[in-house]
Amino acid sequence: MLVRAARAWRRIPGLAAVAISAALVQALFSAGFAYSLKLFIEDLSGESSTPSLHTLIAVLLAGFVLTALATVFGERATARAAASIGNEIRRNLYRRLARVSPSYLVATPIGNILSRFGTSLKGVEVGFTQSFLGAVVVVFSFLVTLPLLFLLEWPLALITAVLLPVVILVGYRLMPKTVVANQRLSDADARIVSAVQEIVQAHQVVRAFRLESMFGTRFDELVAAQEQEAVRARTTLAAVGKGVSLAVLLVQVIVVSLGALFASYGKLSAGSLVAFVTIVGVLARNVYEFSRADLPALAEAGRGISRVEQLLAAPVASSDAPGAAALSPAKGRIAFENVTFGYTSEIPAVQDVSFDIPAGTSVALVGTNGSGKSTILNLLMRFYDPQSGRITIDGCDLREATQESVRAQMAAVFQQNFLFADSIEANIRVGNPAAAVDDVVDAARLADLHDYVLGLPDGYQTHVGETGGRLSGGVRQRLAIGRALIGDPPILILDEVATALDPATESAINAMLRELGKGRTVISATHRLAAVAESDWILVMDRGRLVQQGTHDELVGQAGAYRTLWEKQSGFEISRSGRHGRVQPSRLRQVELFADLEDDALEQIALELESEYHEAGETIFEQGDPGDRFYIVARGRVQVLAVRPDGEKPIQTLDDGDHFGEIALMRDQPRTATIRTLVPCMFLTMSRDDFLALVERTPSMSRLLEARMASRLEHWAGETVALS
Repeated sequence: MLVRAARAWRRIPGLAAVAISAALVQALFSAGFAYSLKLFIEDLSGESSTPSLHTLIAVLLAGFVLTALATVFGERATARAAASIGNEIRRNLYRRLARVSPSYLVATPIGNILSRFGTSLKGVEVGFTQSFLGAVVVVFSFLVTLPLLFLLEWPLALITAVLLPVVILVGYRLMPKTVVANQRLSDADARIVSAVQEIVQAHQVVRAFRLESMFGTRFDELVAAQEQEAVRARTTLAAVGKGVSLAVLLVQVIVVSLGALFASYGKLSAGSLVAFVTIVGVLARNVYEFSRADLPALAEAGRGISRVEQLLAAPVASSDAPGAAALSPAKGRIAFENVTFGYTSEIPAVQDVSFDIPAGTSVALVGTNGSGKSTILNLLMRFYDPQSGRITIDGCDLREATQESVRAQMAAVFQQNFLFADSIEANIRVGNPAAAVDDVVDAARLADLHDYVLGLPDGYQTHVGETGGRLSGGVRQRLAIGRALIGDPPILILDEVATALDPATESAINAMLRELGKGRTVISATHRLAAVAESDWILVMDRGRLVQQGTHDELVGQAGAYRTLWEKQSGFEISRSGRHGRVQPSRLRQVELFADLEDDALEQIALELESEYHEAGETIFEQGDPGDRFYIVARGRVQVLAVRPDGEKPIQTLDDGDHFGEIALMRDQPRTATIRTLVPCMFLTMSRDDFLALVERTPSMSRLLEARMASRLEHWAGETVALS
């Protein structure tokens, strides 16, 4: 750690010279003051012809003034050095954080990342500056005082030179427990930071579901654990300090005792004894302070720099190749040539994908969840590079171009668009920081946002709040579209842009995007096929492979994944608000339980289904709850979770047209999984009591359903998890 600190100081030589010179002046004055006691005593006793008393006093006062000035300048230089060294590390961390792989950010708790910029870096600053200078002071003390001690009484000086390093060894041997305790305390602190971050981000869900008490209890547990770790760390550190203190005291007792014996036998004068003991005291104090404070700080700095280097070594998704050139202004032709990529080495996310998108074409990527749609977009934006194959824009391999120039040719709108805690104008200008005010207004007009902004009291200077929380979902999405368009990109990327919006807003935004996409290459990923029917070309993904491509009419007319998805999502009528809907009776035949029913039975079921709306993040039911209702996802997306001893584990994701809970209609069994909404959802539902009443009124339905249910139960007998 001292070597690393020295390297850091070498980058600021001016401050290093001032701080180290100040430490040397202080060490010289302390040793000189202690030695002057010998001269004072001998002068007063007439034992020597040393300089006059007035001269000694004048020299001491001059030395004090010089030392005071050195202390002031040294502390200022140390403070500036700490800021300079810390900020250099912060800049490196920040730049790395902006380039790390998205998978690293997903896998790393936010508290752990934030703590690297906080407590870890503070420890590095202290260790690299104050503790480093503490070591310099100890070294200077030995270099300055040991010659004086040998001059006064070499046998006693030799004993001192042997014993004092033992003090440092005592502190060093006691340090490992302190390091471990501090590591555990830092981890506990990071968990608290993560918990605070979570409660801020999820405050709406917490309040809506009355989770204040539950989260408060969890936080109390984290605080109690942190308290235990704090007591353990501080107790261990205190033990180190006391151990070192006792060792220093023992050295001083030995030196004073031996010095007194030497003086009693006439081998050491009274002045030399006082000077010797004082000099040893100065040296012992420096050793003590180094062992008590600087050694633990160096250990803390070592742990901190280790955590810093972990982030600096975090994997970068893609990097510019040596000699990479800027990509020329693009026309917008995109080609994937036998592209394979996986987030892990075990399972490829996309495999052997090839397609060619002409410039100015609107292309839709469709498929079930996990089919590889978003991965295609991530690769196109060079968030990752393919493991095999290549991706080109206008014939240029993206790996041969700089990332900045590639992304300058495109703009993206995501399902969840992050907005900065700034004004509407500033958030639109993110897409082109050099844009003029008129450009911002033009982009807002294109995104159908200008009239709304003019109606706000502060207009374009309206603050959007944290992550845009003061704006509705539709306004946030329009703002994100304006941000994408202000740079007039030749390539526009859309990733599930309208999934979380109500049908009316979704329809308006999709219509606007179709108009804005004219003259650009537009590539969009969505699971909702109604939004892509007018696309020039459709690419159908399934389990990482491109399985179909063509126009909507062509794909619907042929058997395959697209027609299956289309049929699953068809047959629903959703209100403009997205809170009410109904299903065509013929669509119910896709529910296996109802496949053999007559048309009139399906009509009765369709009439009995009720609309049920839920916001994102709501739990529909939990594992173990009574199974009393059947659900069809008319619009939205839910996650199926199994509750295990080690927590909830995602099983699968269901979206438009999927259904769950049908076994509850015929059997009184508890739910075997938890269902939670990922976006606002509208379900068509039926209670078990209503369904059984309907079956009782229709005997033919009862016989068919009993046979179908028996078949389903036999099929599910070997499954470990069922949707009930």
